Amino acid sequence: MKDHNSFDLNLLEETTQLEYFLIRKPMNSPEFWGEWQEKYGKAVLAKVALKKIARTKKLSNEDYSKLRTMMGVYDEIIKYLQQLKDTALSVRGVVPNYPNVELDDEDLESDF
Repeated sequence: MKDHNSFDLNLLEETTQLEYFLIRKPMNSPEFWGEWQEKYGKAVLAKVALKKIARTKKLSNEDYSKLRTMMGVYDEIIKYLQQLKDTALSVRGVVPNYPNVELDDEDLESDF
């Protein structure tokens, strides 16, 4: 039972932290784009910061594992925000015609 409660608390904590990246403004409002840009920018910059840490700091295996996990989390957040943007554009009748650019971390692999 204790493990179940611990899991529930961990899930609640993680969900609460991730809720920061939810866009709460309606897609058809001008405020949506301001909020989207803020959240997208912070997610991208957080991933850039993680990559810089990986390249410039000597990390323990445990810290490196945490860093890789966080990079995966930010990849998912960026993917969510991009999908939200695409949906908002399609609601307006705009079909995105750009390639999805993902921040890769191949160079990260060579560092370790």
